[in-house]
Amino acid sequence: MQKTICLKKISYLFLSIFSIFSGFGQASISATGNQAFCAGSPINIVTDFSISDPTSTTIAAFYIQISEGYQQGFDILQLDVSPHSNILSDWDPSAGKLTLSSGVIGSQMLLIDLEKAVKDVVFMTTAINIFPEKKFSLTIDDANYLPETGHFYKFISANLITWTKAKIAAENQFYYGRRGYLATLTSQIEADFAGKQASGSGWIGGSDEETEGVWKWVTGPEAGTPDEIFWNGTANGSSPNFAFWNSGEPNQRGDEDYAHITDVRVARDGRIGSWNDLQKKGGADDEYQSKGYIVEFGTPSDPPLNIVATTSIFIPQIVSSVNATICESGTATISATANEGQILWFDEAVAGDLVETGNTFTTPSLTNTTIYYVAASVNGCTTLPRTAVTVTVKPRPSIVSTTDDIVCSGTATLTATASQGEVFWYDSLVSTTPIFVGNSYVTLDLTSSTTYYVSANINGCETAIRTPVNAILDETIPDFEIPLNRYVLCEDIDSIVLQTRNPQGNYAYVWKKDDVTLSETSSSISVTSEGNYYVSAVSEAGCISDEKLIVVTKSSIATITKDDVIITDDSNNNSIQVANPNLGIGSYEFAIDDEFGNYTDVGFFQNLSPGIHTLFVRDKLGCGVASYQFSILAYPKFFTPNGDGVNDFWTINGFDTAFYTISKISIFDRFGKLIYQIEPNSQGWNGDYQGKKLPSNSYWFRVLLTDINGNTIEKSGNFSLIRK
Repeated sequence: MQKTICLKKISYLFLSIFSIFSGFGQASISATGNQAFCAGSPINIVTDFSISDPTSTTIAAFYIQISEGYQQGFDILQLDVSPHSNILSDWDPSAGKLTLSSGVIGSQMLLIDLEKAVKDVVFMTTAINIFPEKKFSLTIDDANYLPETGHFYKFISANLITWTKAKIAAENQFYYGRRGYLATLTSQIEADFAGKQASGSGWIGGSDEETEGVWKWVTGPEAGTPDEIFWNGTANGSSPNFAFWNSGEPNQRGDEDYAHITDVRVARDGRIGSWNDLQKKGGADDEYQSKGYIVEFGTPSDPPLNIVATTSIFIPQIVSSVNATICESGTATISATANEGQILWFDEAVAGDLVETGNTFTTPSLTNTTIYYVAASVNGCTTLPRTAVTVTVKPRPSIVSTTDDIVCSGTATLTATASQGEVFWYDSLVSTTPIFVGNSYVTLDLTSSTTYYVSANINGCETAIRTPVNAILDETIPDFEIPLNRYVLCEDIDSIVLQTRNPQGNYAYVWKKDDVTLSETSSSISVTSEGNYYVSAVSEAGCISDEKLIVVTKSSIATITKDDVIITDDSNNNSIQVANPNLGIGSYEFAIDDEFGNYTDVGFFQNLSPGIHTLFVRDKLGCGVASYQFSILAYPKFFTPNGDGVNDFWTINGFDTAFYTISKISIFDRFGKLIYQIEPNSQGWNGDYQGKKLPSNSYWFRVLLTDINGNTIEKSGNFSLIRK
């Protein structure tokens, strides 16, 4: 429950009137004044003042206090006593209170002299940041009066008094018919007034004795009402309404169940007038010992008293202002409103030139951001606080990049980037309403190529010229060729390159092997395995061609050895036959003695003459030609060594020393006697033995040969020597 404000501001004009009149008692006072204050100049605290008492023409003392908005160390109330020689003035900076009393010893002030003196009391301040409103309480008693609550407050000095005794003592005090109670401080204004401006620190009416950690106002009008709880917890707790604990309080040490105004010596973080929780008898150290208690007089049901009056001063304020933003250069109109007086515009925060008066100001042409300062003025006062009002001159933004899009069908995605601000998209150079705002614009489905236009915009500052961005519709299907639709991957080659050619545009390519899409997108790819490959082209617009098939087959050159062939020689029909059909993974064809001659699918050749021959095996897919060299031998049945130059020597037909790396040819008579061994490079045997011609007869031969292929031939037989 907030304190009831017993004084009501009747009017908030240049001068408003506050007054309190009541029939309680004999003396009554009246004061008026709600004046605009010009910083740096003194101001009378009243515009009019009167005091009357039907029973007396004198008064012992009179009290004027800055009851709200007091700035200790800066504010002061003064009376120039030279015109008032019968009155003394005493300023108390702690309480913010000026006391007037008689200057004649043993006598009281005349009421008529007091009236004149109060009218001459002035307020002055040296504060730079002045509180916007200050209130003055004028009363015939020394109790402090707070206009916000309409209550009176007294600090009663009572060293080491306990909280319980202070509560009883407060409730036994009366002030002009009002019963006292330990103060209940329910707002920051009240806490500052009763705490900071009291003449000492002492007990107030808060306690958590009933429930630990639940702090209540147990005195005054709040006690027993829903508003009695003002704090829950310790220092990290919370308030449902208002509390003003010292930093780190309440800390609940021992039985610290009672609220106390903190001594200035232990007030932390500048929290003068804040509260501390103490034991009922106070603390042991001097700064935690109670020096008294604060009594509050007033309840919501109390009538106002005629012993007090209130006046106020206020600083005219700029209550609102409107900045302006212009693009690149030009004039701007800025504005402000005040709660009182005339509005003045300046070009500097201090001093400077007055450039305009009135609620609005149209600047000269500006090219840079400029700050003007506005103040409210009453009676030509130019020292009141100035408020900055800014005209921001923004550089004109620009479009720094754009990206066109080309599509085969559907929507296009266009992008643009601004140097600052947002990108506005338009469907023409002159349209006024953007169709989209943002860096990336997705068009509707295109039926034809379309140009859009973009500009950069920041707070209404827009580029002077719009930039075109093109959405291009190109439905052309890609066209290209493949030079080969079949490739052979020979086993001795790691990879082959599949190629496209003659593209009709700038394409990307999609390559697949069987059903798997490959990562390559270029016009040719290198492959390392056989299979069915498919390639299609994708245009810049995204149109896709039909797939083209490329078949990659794996093959190899043949591998042929002596074990793969059957050779028939020394016969009427010498031949060679490829007996092994698996010479490799390829398909092969065969030729004899001529690598570039005619090839046949059948690996059989006959009617071969004695001598060295070569069998060629060619891979039909082009992986190469393998060769196998072999020899056809013939062993003569007779010879006639008669010196006629015909058949004079017996030797093996088809024998070649280059082909046979090892040879041993021996001749025996019919009794097994070695007669002759034919040397590899000789013509053969001439029929002689130890220089004598042997007679016609049958002789035997024995042959051991090893050829270049590693084949070993071992053969025996007989022949006839015929002499004619």
